[in-house]
Amino acid sequence: MAETYFRGHVTQRGIVFGPRGDVLLVTSGLRPWTFPGGRIEADAEPEAALRRTLHERVGLHATVEEPVKTVTDIWGKGDEPVYAVLYRVRARSRNVELDDTHDDYCWYTPEGAVEEMHFKSLETAVERAVANHRNDTETDD
Repeated sequence: MAETYFRGHVTQRGIVFGPRGDVLLVTSGLRPWTFPGGRIEADAEPEAALRRTLHERVGLHATVEEPVKTVTDIWGKGDEPVYAVLYRVRARSRNVELDDTHDDYCWYTPEGAVEEMHFKSLETAVERAVANHRNDTETDD
């Protein structure tokens, strides 16, 4: 039997925590709420590329922290699959300025963000990011 390999795009997304501990979700109007981010250029450093993408797409200055999960999914306009690396990210503010790739955004409680996810793997990613965020917050005190 012939093996079938994943064919698609590589993308990275940020599970972005605001200063109050809430989580940013975005939508293009055609898809459910999801995490901001985008594809990575071939020669880019992943964390720097995600910082730049978040600034360009949602207007946030952010610190990209550790990856919390990798998933395969469908993102964007079209039906091409993507392999996504999901990072925990800390935003310096909640002042979102969307570019034309998104129609709307909302800051959710961590629990609310989990409820908005449309796949178990995305729920798990939020739960891991939340657990790591809470651990770091407790350590900072």
